[in-house]
Amino acid sequence: MMTTLVVLLGVVGIYTAKRRRSGGRTAPHIPPPLRLVLIVLLVELRSGQSVLGALQRASAALPEHLGLRRVTRVASVTGLTNAVGHAPVELRTVVSQLARAQTSGSSLVGAVRRLLDDDLREERARRLARVRALPTRLMIPVALLMMPGAVLLLYGPSVIRLYQDLLTSWP
Repeated sequence: MMTTLVVLLGVVGIYTAKRRRSGGRTAPHIPPPLRLVLIVLLVELRSGQSVLGALQRASAALPEHLGLRRVTRVASVTGLTNAVGHAPVELRTVVSQLARAQTSGSSLVGAVRRLLDDDLREERARRLARVRALPTRLMIPVALLMMPGAVLLLYGPSVIRLYQDLLTSWP
């Protein structure tokens, strides 16, 4: 239980340190990333909390996430399946997967882990797409900045030699 609390505080500490480093420019209505919510839920579910308890702890750990707070309130009053309709778009898949896993009796930790793996896979695909587009985006700067130097390097000695030959043969 103590290690769970330490891990949870570490994750939230990293998030707040990043936010503080950026000067707190994150607007209060912009929720923390979904990955952070999934990590907090995974830690809480692995520590033995119920789904509602994990949602409440995640909501308490991430007070900027107003949608998570609303889902937690609705889930505690009417149940997790009714909270799916009140969830914001970015949390709807998480809440629906948790409700489905809870009603079917499958592993809640496995469901959250799959969602976290999917989120990481999507982030990796986005980064790979940006990396693959990088040579195309760098084509113009490379051509504009390096081509004059390459031309001077290739033709400079022959031009100097030509001028020297012209100057020595000139009476």
